[in-house]
Order: sequence, then C-alpha cells, then structure tokens
Amino acid sequence: MDDVKRLLIVDDEETLTFSLYQTFINAPMECEVVTVDSGDAAWERFSQKPFDVVITDIAMPGMNGLELLKKIKEARSETKVVVITAYGSDERQEKANFLGAEEYIEKPFDIRELKKIIIQMFE
Repeated sequence: MDDVKRLLIVDDEETLTFSLYQTFINAPMECEVVTVDSGDAAWERFSQKPFDVVITDIAMPGMNGLELLKKIKEARSETKVVVITAYGSDERQEKANFLGAEEYIEKPFDIRELKKIIIQMFE
C-alpha cells in the first residue's frame, strides 16, 4: 500500500471535485484520491498523512489555495502542487510560482490535459 500514490483535490465547487475524482480514480495508475472542499480541511488531511500531488483552487472560504500551497511546501517540499483558479491574474500566477506551484491553470480547463499533467507528476 505504501507504493500507492496519493492525490488530494481541494475545491469548494462540488461538481468539479466530483468530476476530477471520477477522472483520477479511473486513471491508468494506482492512486488514492481524496477530495475536500476547503483549504482548512485539506491542511487537516495533509497533516495526518502527506500527499504526493495536490490540486487546489485558490478562492475558497477560510484558508485559500495560496496559503495552503505555502503550508504544504513548508511541510513537505517534494509534494507537487497544481493551482487552479477561475480568477486568474498575472499577480496570482507569479505568487503561486513563487510559493512553489508546479502548475497554474485557469478555469475552465480541459480535464484530459490536467490528467496528463498529473500522470506525469506521478511518474
């Protein structure tokens, strides 16, 4: 079980987290997929057992995705983080990159492209 990769999906938009969950549990890789709807819930889960890859929205109630990214990278720098947002800006992208995000993707995005990116991160 220790060889199983762990993916955390963080977004307060339930339909998106459900779609991403369905995409990754059916991906051609052995992967444990966990979804949560807030940065606070994500940090709680991450603190219990770290994840290999995290996909996080920026705009969420409570802890936002950039704050979550910072905490994750401080706790476990090898975790790869993909930031997704419906409110993209050059400033947000620069901040995400500065904090260590591997990818910054604006909504709406092609789930197949995101799937390719995540599979590559697990390899």
